[in-house]
Amino acid sequence: MAQQAKKQNKIISFLKRNAAMLVIVGCIVAIIAIVVAETSSKKSNLPDVIIGGGGITNSTPDIPSDGDNTDVPSGGDTNVDNEPISFDLPLAEYTIAMDYTEGDDFVYSSTLNEWTTHRGIDFVATKGKDVKAVADGTVESVSVDDEHGTKIIIDHGDGLKSIYASLANDPKVKKGDKVKKGDVIGQASDTGYLEFKQGPHVHFEMLKDGKHVCPKQYLNIK
Repeated sequence: MAQQAKKQNKIISFLKRNAAMLVIVGCIVAIIAIVVAETSSKKSNLPDVIIGGGGITNSTPDIPSDGDNTDVPSGGDTNVDNEPISFDLPLAEYTIAMDYTEGDDFVYSSTLNEWTTHRGIDFVATKGKDVKAVADGTVESVSVDDEHGTKIIIDHGDGLKSIYASLANDPKVKKGDKVKKGDVIGQASDTGYLEFKQGPHVHFEMLKDGKHVCPKQYLNIK
């Protein structure tokens, strides 16, 4: 009994001398246990990785082909080009009285009795001949003035506009109307003072982004 008591006293004495160290060791063991537990938890949440001849492949499941994949890029070009605008002639039959001039080129005007630039084409026509929209569009304006007579401007989009002048004073469309290629918008006449000596005709112009361009490149005439 005396020997057993002696051993107990030694143990108690050892614990008293090394209490601080034992506390530190206990804390270190507890920290290591927590770190090991956290690491194991993170590993269990990672996706499987397959290492093969093609490299490292994540095993995330494929998106079902019959599901809604609108948020998944297809890898293809999604831009769709607009259909080219199709143009036709403003008159079923025509003769060109005065042609379009480019830059500083001039043509002779019998009405003005002088050489001048001409930013359109004058199509000769019998008085009252139907004038048609050259392409689909929206009527931008219908106006009347002494120089050009009755004038209609149609916006075709893509920066393109067509202008019809020297028309009869009873236009068939008004501002804001939607028109289709071939729709009758008015009749040929001689209401424009600047060209009245040419007789009944249609003065036709084309604008691209606000600038005059030769109508022939759109109407496919020579």
